[in-house]
Amino acid sequence: MLIAAIASLLAAPPHTVCAADEALTADEVSRILAQAAAGAASVGLSANISVVDAEGRSLGLLRMDGAPSLTRFQPVEGANGLGLETVDTGVAAFAKAASGALLSSGGNAFSTRTASFIVQEHFPPGIDFTSGGPLFGVQFSSVRCSDVNPVSPLGLAADPGGFPLYKNGRLVGGVGVEGDGTYALDRRPDLVDVPREEQAARAGQRGFEPPEIIRADHILADGIRLAYTDTDAAAAGAARPGLILDGPRAGGQAPRTDVTLGGVAGQADPRYPTRAGQVLSAGDVNTILTQAAQQTGRTRAAIRQPLGSSARVSIAVVDLGGDVLGFFQNADAPRFGIDVSVQKGRTALFFSSADAAAALGRLGLGRYLRDGVPLDGSVAYTSRAVGFLAQPFFPPGIPDTSEGPFSQPIGTWSIFNTGLQLDLIKGGLLTSNCVPGEPRLRNGITIFPGGIPLYKGGRLAGAIGISGDGVDQDDLIAAAGTAGFEAPPERRSDQLVIRGVRLPYVKTPRHPEL
Repeated sequence: MLIAAIASLLAAPPHTVCAADEALTADEVSRILAQAAAGAASVGLSANISVVDAEGRSLGLLRMDGAPSLTRFQPVEGANGLGLETVDTGVAAFAKAASGALLSSGGNAFSTRTASFIVQEHFPPGIDFTSGGPLFGVQFSSVRCSDVNPVSPLGLAADPGGFPLYKNGRLVGGVGVEGDGTYALDRRPDLVDVPREEQAARAGQRGFEPPEIIRADHILADGIRLAYTDTDAAAAGAARPGLILDGPRAGGQAPRTDVTLGGVAGQADPRYPTRAGQVLSAGDVNTILTQAAQQTGRTRAAIRQPLGSSARVSIAVVDLGGDVLGFFQNADAPRFGIDVSVQKGRTALFFSSADAAAALGRLGLGRYLRDGVPLDGSVAYTSRAVGFLAQPFFPPGIPDTSEGPFSQPIGTWSIFNTGLQLDLIKGGLLTSNCVPGEPRLRNGITIFPGGIPLYKGGRLAGAIGISGDGVDQDDLIAAAGTAGFEAPPERRSDQLVIRGVRLPYVKTPRHPEL
């Protein structure tokens, strides 16, 4: 019964066939599982080991003999906001593997340690007077209840032990290991901790490593070198027997259509053909997508090697009801941006809507209506502005200040307890709708930059969301998409002062263009 429950959580749509160098074979999945298990055994760890394809879909799950069936959240129930003290260890391993795959691309290889480094309340972690990490809040994306890219019951992981997998320089999947009994993050990246889960996962990755130059520890964000691993791969050895709970099977790719938009090569999602909305025409949507796509070709990437590469992102336009009116993705954009681009657009749309306050009250979240933040349609909010209000210090990063209106106090805040962002979705995590009763937020909200509302004739008409290659780059590309559909200047969130602090609207990189 437990095995069936786990299999249902990891279930995915049928895989499509792709070239052999772009996908893992079933034999390769077996090899990765065996390597990780042998590595775990060599360091005295009994673990659950997950392998996924590049889309984050399960290809295999192994539970070693003696591995714990449950792992404990840290902080535990009462402090994590989830209402959970433990979670199935296989589900945690799967989240790690999916994170390694979804956060990476042919130009960047991110691990779950990288994720830990960029989602905490300070960036870099532990340094006061710095605001939240560049992907602050990304952990609540690609969750299973999303209507856009449902992947992981736990969303994206920040617990070390998850890595991407590559063949011939191409991203083909991820591997994740969970077995130490705790699901958390690295609060002290300045200390080398050598976790056994990370050693085992790197053993599983052997032969499927990324090119050295694209590893996160070769990439700078705001001049800060990102984290990738604190360990070497565990020594090869004989693994203890285990039970295969899922797979092994070959990998695949989601069905997407190769397109060229405004001279920019990329892919469209057949689920989201360009179409008219309640205010925007189909021509408007095509114009917005094209303007954003063309900006990607001029914008210097933030997290992509080699240096001087153009940005690769996902671009989504959403309607007043949250429906996706059009989608475009640059070739080789990180796949986490599929879900996040729509989240960003929906976030900007919802908080800019005339009934946002009423909707939060209807959802039982009226406690977040405070500090005089107007949610009545009078202010055009970007996802950057919403994120500014959703950090555990206000203004962000300043110690000894109270939390932002949409956040938890720092004493109870954690990456599992972010405040309004979590509270919106936690009632729907095991359903098909992340926010039951609010169709504009069917996959929740994002609290980092890249979402901007769209206006037509001074009227709110929808929103654009960009995700994939540096948050300031995302803002720049989104702003380019809004040309001709900008918010009235007097309604922009940067005209609003909360607790004596002016909110942001967008922020663009210095010297951003190639």
